[in-house]
Amino acid sequence: MNILLIFTFFIISGAVRCFNVIGYSGGSVLVDSRKLWGNDYKQYLRKQHLNRWNDLIYNKKEYKSINEGRFTLYSDTYGDLMIFIRDLNTQDSGTYRIGVYNKWSVVMNLKVKEDSCCGASQTVMVNTGQTANFTCQYSQDYKTHEKIIFKEGNDSIEFIHRTWKNKERFSISDKTYKNILSVRMTDVRSEDAGVYLCGVRFSNSYSILTAVHLHIMSKVGVVRASGYSAGGLIFKCHPHQYKSNTKYVSKESDVCCERKYPSVQDQWTDNGDVCLYDDTRSGVLMVYFRELNAGHAGTYKCGVNPSQYTDTFTQVQLQVKDDAVLSHWRVNKSVSVGDEVNITCQIPEEHKSSPKFFCKEDENHICQTVSRSEVKLNDFSDKSVFTVIISNVTVRDAGVYWCGTETSHTDFTFISLTTKVQLKLINKVGVVRMTGYLGGQIIFKCHDQQYKNNPKYVFKESDGFLQDQWMDNGDVCLYDDTRSGVLMVYFRKLNAGHAGTYRCGVNASHYMEVRLKVQDAFTERLNKSVSVGDEVNITCQIPEEHKFSPKFFCKEDENHICQTVSRSEVKLNDFSDKSVFTVIISNVTVRDAGVYWCGAETSHTDFTFISLTTKVQLKLIMFGDEGGSVQIICPYDPIYKSTSKKLLKNFTDIKTLMEMNRLSLNDDTTASVFSVNITGLTAEDAGKYSCAVTSETDVIYLYTHLIIIIKQELLLNKRKGDNMSMECKHHAEYQKVFCKAHEVSMCVNDGVSSQSVRDDGFSLSDETSTGVFTVNISHLREEHSGIYWCGSHIITKVHLEVKRSVFEKIIAGSCVTPLLIGALILILCKFRYLKTRGTNGQTGRRQQTTGEVSDAACDYENVQDLRMERLASHHTEDVMYSTVGIPSNTPHPQMIYSTVKLPTIPSDDVLYAAVSFNKHEDSVSDATVTFCKDQIATEYATINRNTRLK
Repeated sequence: MNILLIFTFFIISGAVRCFNVIGYSGGSVLVDSRKLWGNDYKQYLRKQHLNRWNDLIYNKKEYKSINEGRFTLYSDTYGDLMIFIRDLNTQDSGTYRIGVYNKWSVVMNLKVKEDSCCGASQTVMVNTGQTANFTCQYSQDYKTHEKIIFKEGNDSIEFIHRTWKNKERFSISDKTYKNILSVRMTDVRSEDAGVYLCGVRFSNSYSILTAVHLHIMSKVGVVRASGYSAGGLIFKCHPHQYKSNTKYVSKESDVCCERKYPSVQDQWTDNGDVCLYDDTRSGVLMVYFRELNAGHAGTYKCGVNPSQYTDTFTQVQLQVKDDAVLSHWRVNKSVSVGDEVNITCQIPEEHKSSPKFFCKEDENHICQTVSRSEVKLNDFSDKSVFTVIISNVTVRDAGVYWCGTETSHTDFTFISLTTKVQLKLINKVGVVRMTGYLGGQIIFKCHDQQYKNNPKYVFKESDGFLQDQWMDNGDVCLYDDTRSGVLMVYFRKLNAGHAGTYRCGVNASHYMEVRLKVQDAFTERLNKSVSVGDEVNITCQIPEEHKFSPKFFCKEDENHICQTVSRSEVKLNDFSDKSVFTVIISNVTVRDAGVYWCGAETSHTDFTFISLTTKVQLKLIMFGDEGGSVQIICPYDPIYKSTSKKLLKNFTDIKTLMEMNRLSLNDDTTASVFSVNITGLTAEDAGKYSCAVTSETDVIYLYTHLIIIIKQELLLNKRKGDNMSMECKHHAEYQKVFCKAHEVSMCVNDGVSSQSVRDDGFSLSDETSTGVFTVNISHLREEHSGIYWCGSHIITKVHLEVKRSVFEKIIAGSCVTPLLIGALILILCKFRYLKTRGTNGQTGRRQQTTGEVSDAACDYENVQDLRMERLASHHTEDVMYSTVGIPSNTPHPQMIYSTVKLPTIPSDDVLYAAVSFNKHEDSVSDATVTFCKDQIATEYATINRNTRLK
């Protein structure tokens, strides 16, 4: 930056001083206000425009300096306020007011001109210990003026030297015949770097002429590197003490030594035919020449900027040899996956004693060191050839490799790459198509029995490999089963991005092409609840197109991999021509809880795929009585044997129960099971519990829903035909329970649903805000009597008894009584007849023959119904008693009367009648009594008689 200032001072009447200043476009001006800075006051700088003052620096109070863009106010060593304006342009011309608020102000008239002599800046680069020389041109008008050198500091312009005063290491000479000021600085040091200003002294103020940017270069070493045309080259600079500073490389023969910087640290930057990598972790700058040519030869600086005007670098002298032999050092190799490949690498004779190097190009064609354990490098240090063996080749191994040698120096390493190797994989043996569904899962298996022990592979743009255990590759898991020679590929949750073409195989010469199509969602979601020891039925829906395929059922393990279920208690009913099938799990154990999937399996030659479409969440339900205790069993994988265990409720540790001594935990590491006992159960204990093992990341599994049966039962006595309502506690998170059963566990088998009671007379109304739902039953019938269970996480036991109405029982009694009276009259008439025959045998026999009955044989009975009296005193006993009384006025002394006696313990639904009477000893037949029956009650008649009349 060159700066020229011409100013004139005028003393104007009044308190305001005015300066006329001339500057040059591209340069700067420096003006002494000759006024004190004033630390306790605010400074300002304004420019006049159309009779208005525009603030450039407005009322700022600083101790030493104020900087706003190109404008700076600062205090010099004498405490005066200085004005410094950089990078002038013609628009800067105008009137300025500078001052200290409420203290003083001055006016500066600035005129900016265009002149070739002034306004240009220059850059000088010099190595430490050397001499720096630079010149400053000035106008003819300044031949006789004293020449001055300043250095620009952080917050001021510092005086360095003047023509008549020499200084150690620093001198200037004025060649007036050329209008040039020459500056010489010997034995330069890092602290000498910065911006220098050339100027002249004018009436106790200063005019700045030229700005010089002095860069100090610290060379830490010189190395020589050699490469070969058509080969590659990597060199590394190690400025370890400046790991995070910006690094660069430049070629000295380039115009202005143009520097190339990595655009992003810790990432390769493609800079034309040269790639850069600034490794801030190790403090290394790597420079990679992809394909060397003669134009790359020359001297390079590989350096770092400790500060803006200082550099530390290593000088690299690169030689590029045109070796025709390298054009023949091109190797092509083809290999099958799982096999072994041998690569022979040729190197120049001059590098045969150097350590050997082997690398592979990545997708950006940057050669990266190969770290696979299956890659073996045989280095014969005294030979110009070495070999590389890659065993168990995988699809990842295909690509371009380079062989070379590595040479190291202090803080510098270079690698010359000479042999290029193209490794290819080959062949396809078949094409299969498979279909999955959004949100579902899919498993496909590639079978290659002849390569059981070889690593299998699958890839689609990216690939993965593993042997004898599941490998989680994001949303895709792989398993290489070496026992059966099968590679299993498992997609956890299908999405549209999974669709495409895959390769699945064991050798590149023997792979299957798999085309996966993902259709719109078909996936079903089911929730099932069951108690330990019970049985659960699962209905699985599959797509219509798969209804003839064999059905498949599996359970997710702790890694969310769906594994085939082999328990003998699991029965699968497969209707091959249906799009639905059922699975029955009997004798459920705690290990059966979890997530299951249903689907269909399709097989091809050497290939199988399974589409999973129905997801089933099987949860355990456990019932506990209020005030009682429960035990929750938690089996776990033996790998968690040494970790701590705990029980969570709604994913929260229930420490309070432990503090109340209501919870105890016992871990049986031999059986890999821990059990948790909870005593003194309350309604608040109801909820969802889960077992957990504490590792680096908690493993939570095996969810159990604990339902509390409250101690207080509900007793309801109702009459037939009535309507009733009952309220059941409910929580929005849990399923409603209302069913009729002797045991609450039977409700679970019915699906734990209010729908388990299928009757038109039942209806539900849900008041979520009140935490209850109401069950309404209309037109009660006697068969509605029984035990009901209602609630959700808290359940109440309800005893409902429905009885016949009083009116119905009266009607039943009025049907029996007339028949009973009639039967007794007939019996008495027969006794009368028999008695008469005993007195007069012939007459009796005649009457029997003719069927006539005399009037004397018919007596009347008075039947008295005491039912209402009984009802009056015992209204809850719906029984009927009947008594046949003897009239007080008996016209026939020979008439026999009978009393109907009822059982002492009557039944609600059965009407008993007992008849006791005397019988003549000559009677040849028994008396019978006939009763009527209605739809509900059954009447029994018992006749007790004596063997002889008295």
